[in-house]
Amino acid sequence: MQSKRRKRGSLPAGPGLVIGLTVGRWALTAVLQIMLFSPMACVFDEKSLPMCPGDLVRVPPPDERELRTIAGSTRGWLARTHRHLEHLLPERGKLVMPTEQMTDADGRPRDVYAYFQKDPATLNILTKNWYGITHTAQSASRSEAIDHPAPPWPGFKQVWIPVADEVELSGRLGFAQTDGEIHRADCIVLLPGLFGDNAVIRTRDLARALRSAGLHVLALELRGHGQTEMRYPDVYYNFGLVETQDLMKVSEWLEDHNPRIRGTGLVGFCWGGNLAMLAAWFDGRRPDDPSIPPDVARHLDPPCSRRHFAAGTLAFSPVLRWEEIMDLTDVQHDMWVNPSAFFFQETIKSRMRRKVYPEVSGNLRRLIAYEFARSIFTRSLPVDEMYQSLRFLPYRGLPTGDKLEFARTAVLMVTAVNDPFLCAQDLTDLMAMTENPRVAGLILRGGGHIGFGPYKRPYFYSLIINFFDPHSGAAACIHELKPTDAPGRNRELGMER
Repeated sequence: MQSKRRKRGSLPAGPGLVIGLTVGRWALTAVLQIMLFSPMACVFDEKSLPMCPGDLVRVPPPDERELRTIAGSTRGWLARTHRHLEHLLPERGKLVMPTEQMTDADGRPRDVYAYFQKDPATLNILTKNWYGITHTAQSASRSEAIDHPAPPWPGFKQVWIPVADEVELSGRLGFAQTDGEIHRADCIVLLPGLFGDNAVIRTRDLARALRSAGLHVLALELRGHGQTEMRYPDVYYNFGLVETQDLMKVSEWLEDHNPRIRGTGLVGFCWGGNLAMLAAWFDGRRPDDPSIPPDVARHLDPPCSRRHFAAGTLAFSPVLRWEEIMDLTDVQHDMWVNPSAFFFQETIKSRMRRKVYPEVSGNLRRLIAYEFARSIFTRSLPVDEMYQSLRFLPYRGLPTGDKLEFARTAVLMVTAVNDPFLCAQDLTDLMAMTENPRVAGLILRGGGHIGFGPYKRPYFYSLIINFFDPHSGAAACIHELKPTDAPGRNRELGMER
């Protein structure tokens, strides 16, 4: 069956989301004026959605029979957990696509849009995808915390974590307490989207929710982001290559320097979701992994037996076919012809202006090349050679390396069928080529792009907090699965742990 695919290039931005309307120029102008200069404009503002009393539904620990059924499988954990949480979704939203529904009897990816009876051509039309677009806008940050830090968060302190010679990452660390005393618990590391920092309201709200649920939290600002960018303007972003190794150092620092931290977990959104998935692969990769060319490997540490983020990894709306989005920006888009692509390119231009690059354009490919050229890799290594290290799905026949087959910890990816930016079909394509039972996927009917909090706040928080539950969470379920027990491609690749 030929899966439906949709065109790329529809990143909404604030009140400009109305650009998704397929109307003429004059009609669009009138709509923009109404939206921008009326109370309705606030519908598209970034929203604070803290976890409220009654939002969190704790899933009971599995009994012995259930544990035998789901042991060793994040997919089994997800199926059981969703059954306990599905009542939190609206009636129509109860139709979801878990991992076991993503492939047909022959193992081929199912058509996501046919499954949900959703026309992918309508996802950027405001009147057809109102909730997907508004929920996306309500989760998108309009602010940055580079020149000035974000306002303080009660219960959190500023920390600097060394990850390389003369490079430390900025973060906000909050410890959970019982009766005023810090207790021993896992620490969950939060990653925002591309060039996001601790000004993102969603990060602050989630950090507080996790801490109130008894987990320690670190909201991290990567190279080129937030206060890390402010302190180290000459340390450039590598879109996941060096940053993945940085995450290994962050996990080790948290566990080695804080006796109240038992282990670490990871949550990423959008491009931060990519980094979270790359970390799961990087943690379990082989010494001769073909996804790391020799010229790249000499800049990275070799694999080690120590496990990182053993409490699990959650990725919301990961950008699985980012190279197709990169292709989209090879030409400049007009606001009236493809306004959403236009606004995305404006974000790229803003980054180029800040870094004073020789040419300011909306070309993502060029931005990546500029950042790599000024990084530790310099111009001596072709950027294309490093793309394989960041790739999850085939692109123009180029290999992916089956990265998620090497994950040693629980991994869950969540996306929405009404995402106006990314194609939900990508997740089924990835799961169809992933046999590792530690890796699971879930497609929801709503949530837009990273807008799962505005879509259904109780489900969003309950899913995350139950995922990291030390007794009945996903990591606890895969705990007894030995590396050699994973089926299929793991054995073929000769995984060593």
